[in-house]
Amino acid sequence: MNLSDSGQESSDEKAFTIPKQTKDLRACQLCGFILTQEQWNKNSQCLNGCSADYTKIFTGVICVMKPSKSWVVKKLGNQRNIHPGLYAIDVQAD
Repeated sequence: MNLSDSGQESSDEKAFTIPKQTKDLRACQLCGFILTQEQWNKNSQCLNGCSADYTKIFTGVICVMKPSKSWVVKKLGNQRNIHPGLYAIDVQAD
């Protein structure tokens, strides 16, 4: 899915990744990125490069579409290279 207004994916924007379903959601314990259990099993680590585990204990969901222009990224308190997708507002360890 392209994110830029010109129809071309810009160098600082990555493809938007969303969970395939609404059950069995898990959030990265470090950055809050949300995927399904199946999607986490396919990835060796978080798409943001975090090496943290994931958890099913989280509250709230916010969406990041264009990280370089997003106030949501500032809300997450994380200014590093964020992958577009869904994020938990509050994450707790299992």
